[in-house]
Amino acid sequence: LGQMKDMPLGLRVNAQHLAGAPAEPSRAGRLCVWVVTLLMALTLSAGAAAQERVTLNFSNTEIDAVVRAIAQFTGKVFIVDPRVKGTLTLTIEQPLSPEQALGALSAALRMQGVVLVESGGVVRVVPEADAKLQGGAVQSGPPVTRGDQLVTQVFRLQYESATNMVPVLRPLIAPNNTISAVGANNSLIITDYADNLRR
Repeated sequence: LGQMKDMPLGLRVNAQHLAGAPAEPSRAGRLCVWVVTLLMALTLSAGAAAQERVTLNFSNTEIDAVVRAIAQFTGKVFIVDPRVKGTLTLTIEQPLSPEQALGALSAALRMQGVVLVESGGVVRVVPEADAKLQGGAVQSGPPVTRGDQLVTQVFRLQYESATNMVPVLRPLIAPNNTISAVGANNSLIITDYADNLRR
């Protein structure tokens, strides 16, 4: 206790307390403890945020099992269509955020003709041919969703007939997705992936 006079105030208070000496922490001591507690909380919070990354290593794993794992990591609610069967290989060694993991799952499923359709807080895993019927986003401006999401967009044309543009654009749209012309207001209605609609 003879060396306490050289200690910082916060440590001095703790040393007195440990030595059994009754001590009422001064205002500066309480401030020091409060600052240390705050810094520890911020450090733990930053560490938790930094840990929200995952590497993916699924080899010939049932699609349902992969979806369950991604659902647990992302915190999203998934419903898998009973017609979606088969296995999936998805291996990514670099750590991914929840959004990146969801994008990787979507890209892998898309190669097997399966699509993620997000609507009303639920992600449906459905065959691509039926995805346009599952209530995805409809918009008239440029797509603001992830590029791998299926959306319906309305294009209002000014300088060309919408009917004439259907055969020109049809080859650029995925076979299971649709394009149609509305002659009354010269518009095209296209359902396709957001990245293809941007293109």
